[in-house]
Amino acid sequence: MYDALETEKKILKLWESERIYEKVKEKNAKGEKLYFCDGPPYATGQIHPGTAWNKCIKDAMCRYWRARGRNLRAKPGYDTHGLPIEVKVEQELKLRSKKEIEEKIGVAEFIRKCKQFATQYVGVMGGQFQRCGVWMDWADPYITYRDAYIERSWATIRKAHEKGLLHRGIYVLPLCPRCETTMANYELEYEDADDPSIYVKFELKKKEKIGEKEFLIIWTTTPWTLVANMAVMVHPEFKYVKAKVGEEVWIVAKERLDALIAVTHELGLSPIILGEVAGKKLEGLEYAHPLAEKVPKQKSGMHKVVLSDEFVTLEDGTGLVHCAPGHGPQDFIVGKRYGLEIFCPVGPNGNYTAEAGEYAGMNVKKASHEILEYLKERGTLIHAGKIRHRYAHCWRCKTPLIYITTDQWFITVSKIKEEMLKEIDRIRWQPEHARTWFRDFVGNAPDWCISRQRYWGIPLPIWICTNDKCKEIKVVGSASELPQKLDDLHKPGIDAVEFPCAKCKGTMKRTPDVLDVWFDSGNAVWAGLTEEEEKRWYPCDFITEGKDQVRGWFYSLLGSGVVLKDEIPYKSILMHGFFMDEKGEKMSKSLGNFVPLEEMLDKHGADAFRLWSLSSRVWEDLRFNWNEMKEAAGVVGIMSNLCVYMERFYTAGKAKGKPAYKIEDAWLLSRLNSVTKEATQAFDDYRIHDAVNALKKFVVEDLSRFYLKIAKARMGGEQGSADAEAVNDVLYQSMLAVVKLMTPITPFVCEDIYQKFFRQREKEVGASLLGWPSYNEKEIDVLLEGQMKAAEQIITAAANARQAAGVKLRWPISEVVVESESSEVSASVERLGPVIAQLANAKAVRMGKALEGYASADFEGGKAWINPKLDDALYSEAMARELVRRVQATRKEMELLEKDEVKVHVHAPKEFVAIVKPHAGLIASSVNAKKLELKEKEKESAAKSDGKMWKIEEWEVHIKVEKT
Repeated sequence: MYDALETEKKILKLWESERIYEKVKEKNAKGEKLYFCDGPPYATGQIHPGTAWNKCIKDAMCRYWRARGRNLRAKPGYDTHGLPIEVKVEQELKLRSKKEIEEKIGVAEFIRKCKQFATQYVGVMGGQFQRCGVWMDWADPYITYRDAYIERSWATIRKAHEKGLLHRGIYVLPLCPRCETTMANYELEYEDADDPSIYVKFELKKKEKIGEKEFLIIWTTTPWTLVANMAVMVHPEFKYVKAKVGEEVWIVAKERLDALIAVTHELGLSPIILGEVAGKKLEGLEYAHPLAEKVPKQKSGMHKVVLSDEFVTLEDGTGLVHCAPGHGPQDFIVGKRYGLEIFCPVGPNGNYTAEAGEYAGMNVKKASHEILEYLKERGTLIHAGKIRHRYAHCWRCKTPLIYITTDQWFITVSKIKEEMLKEIDRIRWQPEHARTWFRDFVGNAPDWCISRQRYWGIPLPIWICTNDKCKEIKVVGSASELPQKLDDLHKPGIDAVEFPCAKCKGTMKRTPDVLDVWFDSGNAVWAGLTEEEEKRWYPCDFITEGKDQVRGWFYSLLGSGVVLKDEIPYKSILMHGFFMDEKGEKMSKSLGNFVPLEEMLDKHGADAFRLWSLSSRVWEDLRFNWNEMKEAAGVVGIMSNLCVYMERFYTAGKAKGKPAYKIEDAWLLSRLNSVTKEATQAFDDYRIHDAVNALKKFVVEDLSRFYLKIAKARMGGEQGSADAEAVNDVLYQSMLAVVKLMTPITPFVCEDIYQKFFRQREKEVGASLLGWPSYNEKEIDVLLEGQMKAAEQIITAAANARQAAGVKLRWPISEVVVESESSEVSASVERLGPVIAQLANAKAVRMGKALEGYASADFEGGKAWINPKLDDALYSEAMARELVRRVQATRKEMELLEKDEVKVHVHAPKEFVAIVKPHAGLIASSVNAKKLELKEKEKESAAKSDGKMWKIEEWEVHIKVEKT
């Protein structure tokens, strides 16, 4: 019984003691270079099974390339800055806000704790990855918090400055009020949330008729942004209606009238259409702000209708969109277009500032209730309900985000977007549709906001003159440019560094922000290298990450690469799917559907996890399934059992020259060459799953379940015979190739097989030093493989026919008759008749038609018929086989090996003894019995103190086995 856990522990120690990974690198040192860049996971805790799957994909490709002799650079990386770490440390220290970081702990101590936390989990995660059998340079990973990494990232910022791509500006950006920092669009996580759904009346100042009040009707899910409303947007081409509602006239888009009617019916009102008007005719209409009495700024200034054909739709709402330029990216664009004030009375903590008047100091989300109550009192609230929709949340702390106007640093992506799009087409993509996804994302990407108002991150290398009349900017590209040497380039030490202003002789101080953590990993291709290493290895040949990285790492690498080097920094990319639960839901602790990686590995082993996960189409989502993993563990067990079989029965042949292969030998060698070719092409095309499934079929179906059934008797023949020599040779070639081919997928069991059986016969100290097997096109017999496939189908159909007729598989039958119009099936029966007969346990196989009383089953190319009737000779052999089965079961209970000789005593009724006696020789040879005693059982005798009583058909048979 294969013990995965003990074997894997043993192999890990072997790899370390024998330095096998290092020896593989040394062996390939002069090979063709290949630079794989590991997308760095966040060092925030125990790895997720999806992260393990990601690393196993990488490891399978890296092991394949090493086997092909490539001089591979494969250093693991760790993302160690930013909110992922800060949030974890805040939780440990029980801190609730940025203010508490500064006042309770202090920035220096907080930074020290963040670094300590990250360092701890770099070690923890490295150990978990190694337990999965992942081979990388674990002793020398690249870590984003190291000063060398920081400096090489600074160089990218300076290059952006030199190219005129670095700018500072006011933009509306998503902000996390808990973390008090902005987010990039690709950092957002969308979750279902319940928000208000309200219809509000904005009264027009100019009335068409005296005494008649007219209102613009708007719909919003963010009542708190009404405090900053500066305009109402309408679509110039849409039709709008004026509807009489009670004593008022309401203006709404014609196609959204039904939605409004549904609301007014609840109020007991029935709108009457007075007329239609084009949206462009509404432009310039002025209205009174509904919160003018609460917010002083809203008393002054003009609030009017503006036009927007890109941001007004008829999908929901009223066709009139409330515009708050300080709180929405689209609103901001329209506000700039019409010269509206960018009013944002909200601070980074999510509370209103003094400019919000009576709402000052209130949290914006909590203020929504107060606003609704006031609107209700004023009579301007038509309806207030709830809506469940997808809403942006902070990717780390899960707090709902708000949009506010902030002063940030940006890389002007718009200036290099065309270059970025051109670079995308230079890269090899798998799957190809990922290229399309990526182009779409890059084509719509805004300028890259690279600044964050946090602590633990790469400090922005930007110094600004404190003289308000000067404001000169200096961007540093390396630590050597600093006027003083720092032991650590992080905050708060870097904040104390000052420069004299070259322009006005004033003092320059660093902007206090840190870099977007995605900028860290976006420099990984070169920041993880020294300058000398960069000359040798750059650019990166291959990267692979999940599909979420289309808007994450794939993008940040592209942007940084075009900024620094005017090119995309990787040559090929493999995108994989997401790791999901059995229902296709995201696996997470908060959802209660999370299964720890350790539990999976402890239950079935790392090889089973690798084999199972790598069998799934790489770019599709992987759904966790215990049964499938158990099946994968079964395949690993079969591989181990094949080794056990080789250890017990393999004998080095005496024959010289090429063995005398039989048809089944030629077929297996053909299949071996075919599957080697298929696996090679699949790995070259990054279709790991196709390689895995082809190899799995070869091991389980072709080798174990098919070939060995035919070859067992031949291998157990006289040592040195031509027949035994041929089987020995074929099995040796096949198993050695399996070890080579499966090592990238199941490295532990392959190493175990190699050490137990092959190491004494091959020169290398480890399986990974064997290299990748080549295939010989001349040994691929496509015709024979097709015929054998037809034979397998016939054998399966014969088995199904047996089941239908109630004839056991162990019982011999007189013949199998194959009915088919296929020439391939006919050729298969003619060429492979003995193989079909042996595996169908039939005395003969022929083409023909059905005979009366025969049972049948269909297969793809026709129908297989069997004669279910057993004559006396067949029944005698059947009972002998039943007896053999019971003796073998007894041997197994005694834990005997096949080579162990035994004495077998059988006491049975006279009729049974008479039936099986003609096959005494078959019985003895089948169970390796030196002596076989078949004795008639006396009515009340046959000592039952030893042995065991078995029921064979209607007879009670007493069997005793003794080891000689």
